[in-house]
Amino acid sequence: MTNRFLSGLVLFFCLMPTAWAANPGARDAVRFGVLSYRPDPVIQTHYSLLADYLSRETGLSVQLLVLNQDDMNRALASNRIDVFLTNPSHFLVIRSERSLTGVLATLHREWAGQATGSLGGLMLTRAEREDINVLTDLKGKSIATPGMNYLGGFQAPALELWDAGVDVQRHNRMVHLGNHDRVIRAVLTGDTDAGFVRTGIYEELIRETPSLAGELKIINPQRLAGFPFAVSTRLYPEWPLVALPHVDSKIVRRLASALFALEADHPAAQAAGLAGFSPPADYQSVEQVARTLRIAPYDQAPRVTWVDVLNQYRVWVLTVAVLFALLVMTSLWLSRKKRQLATEERRQRELIGSWPQPMLMIRNGELVKCNRAAVELVRYTSEASLIGKGLSAFSPHSQPDGTSSLQKADALIRRVTTGEVAQSEWLFVHSDGSDVWVDMTLAPVYEHDQESPSILCSWYDITRRKYAEERQRLALRVFENAREAIFITDAHGVVMDINEAYSLITGRDHKVAVGSLPPMPMDEGSAILIAARKHGVWTGEFSSRHRDGHAIVLSLTLSSVFDEQGQLSHFVGVFSDVTQLKETEKQLRTMAHYDSLTGLPNRVLFSDRLQQSMAQARRQNYQLAVIYIDLDHFKPINDAFGHHAGDGLLVEVARRMRSTLREEDTLARLGGDEFAAIVVNVADQQTLEALLARLLTKIGDPVWVADHSVEVSASLGYTLYPQNAELDGDQLLRQADQAMYRAKREGKNRYCRFSDSGS
Repeated sequence: MTNRFLSGLVLFFCLMPTAWAANPGARDAVRFGVLSYRPDPVIQTHYSLLADYLSRETGLSVQLLVLNQDDMNRALASNRIDVFLTNPSHFLVIRSERSLTGVLATLHREWAGQATGSLGGLMLTRAEREDINVLTDLKGKSIATPGMNYLGGFQAPALELWDAGVDVQRHNRMVHLGNHDRVIRAVLTGDTDAGFVRTGIYEELIRETPSLAGELKIINPQRLAGFPFAVSTRLYPEWPLVALPHVDSKIVRRLASALFALEADHPAAQAAGLAGFSPPADYQSVEQVARTLRIAPYDQAPRVTWVDVLNQYRVWVLTVAVLFALLVMTSLWLSRKKRQLATEERRQRELIGSWPQPMLMIRNGELVKCNRAAVELVRYTSEASLIGKGLSAFSPHSQPDGTSSLQKADALIRRVTTGEVAQSEWLFVHSDGSDVWVDMTLAPVYEHDQESPSILCSWYDITRRKYAEERQRLALRVFENAREAIFITDAHGVVMDINEAYSLITGRDHKVAVGSLPPMPMDEGSAILIAARKHGVWTGEFSSRHRDGHAIVLSLTLSSVFDEQGQLSHFVGVFSDVTQLKETEKQLRTMAHYDSLTGLPNRVLFSDRLQQSMAQARRQNYQLAVIYIDLDHFKPINDAFGHHAGDGLLVEVARRMRSTLREEDTLARLGGDEFAAIVVNVADQQTLEALLARLLTKIGDPVWVADHSVEVSASLGYTLYPQNAELDGDQLLRQADQAMYRAKREGKNRYCRFSDSGS
């Protein structure tokens, strides 16, 4: 193995051109390009130490250039790179476009103490996608990929799916994102159903973000002994390191020596996750992948010319030429009618051959003549590739109407042979597998000495029209069946069309809605149109009314539509009825912040208002009072007359206390027969105590419950804010609570102020 590598390396050096030596200023600087398969800063961090290592070991100035595939192609075209490291598929494309001397070395990666010189592809989807488990589940799904020239990120997974009967280039919507990190992000956000990445990316991202392990699921996992990464495909050789032909052979030898000397425990290797470099691997398996998938650089079918045919069959051509000459000599005695027939056939052939529209001649159900336009339409290599075949040979098994292509073609030909001109839309299949729609006309052509007529067939390409019609039908179905209301207006905001959901939500049928303005806030309707025209879109919620008069709340998105000249032509609005949602939100807020029995604020809202009142007291430099209220003798009444009577008593006492307090004050029920109040802007002690006395009086008035007049009293404790020490709301409430207990101990039906001494 070593001798074979050394022999190849010597041959590689001998083939290196001397262009590098012609540029003395470039001898001390080597531009090292690395493909940015992840974000540029990540690749820069991984390989900067490798560039520094090569600079130290070779005595050269190795400059690291992190480039995506397009930038690397441009840099190679302008000789701005001397050595490059890229994935094998991209290397094949570069090799097909420009002269390269061969692979200098193959990269080895290291993970968890294991080294490998192979890579594969990893197919991922979100963990919750129960509909995607095996390869065939991916058919018809949207798939994110870094690009078609990524071996692990596209070609290896595509080949596995090809073998499973899924042609991703035909059956799937492929989204090309440029690097593997964007692929993972697209899968996690649900922008695509699945994603392709190369091996090793999954482990690197989990090391950076461990939570990803539970968010992603591997499709078609493989268990390969000795391979350290999760993989969904077979394995292929790792990345090649290639030197350009203009690099001096001495510099190449110095770089090769330094690369092969790099050990796995070196900081440069650890930073890039490498185990080192090995002699060049055999990339024939990568070429076979590209050939099978018909992608660059093997995406063009070879074109066979008449010269190739003549060179290959020259003996037969010569024989046929001699026989043809003899035939011409013996045909001179043919009758005038046959000469007229030959002239007519030649005229028809010339007419068909020069006509820009695809034209064909059909006889006995087979093509006997065609022009170049017909060959180009179906994308075959030559006219000979069409001759002798029927229309069904270039068609799918069935036409879109469900009829067999063979049976439908035979029926059309039978109609034409009776003298009828037939016309039909027809679906053909290009030689590359793609579809093409034509408007096909078949007409009888009567030739001499023939019992049944030949058929002149013309094709008119209507593919773009059919696709446009399909898009229009799809858009119409979406418009009509959407559950959200959709409307279209002119440039002035006047409704031109609506869907059914519009009528259901607003109560306005199509006749009433068209020609009027759509639902918009009355005070800013024109402002919304101006905002949508300026910014392209306006989104918001507003109150409106159903045609029967009841109030509704709408969530509207209004978008601008511009014509080909960039002028505003229409507005498209989408809105939904969020009335029930808003009502539910209101009920939830009420349940969370108010007491269900008395309607007073509960403890949560009381704490929030206390914090706000304290902040306002500090800003405006006034005092507030926190009052803790506990009813006396409530339990005997509750036990004697029942909970229903007790609830009625609490409601009435709460009403009286609320009417005694000012509007800006807060009264809350903390639970059971306990209440609390916030009195803001306390002028002086006498005013506050007068208010407390009124509260005691109101509470002590008789209350009629359960057909009985009952009386209760209350014990009140209060404290003032601010104080010398800085307190929070809970501390103030505890002080008032302590003062209330002192009032109970002193005989109830009184109020007490909090004091530190507790007296």
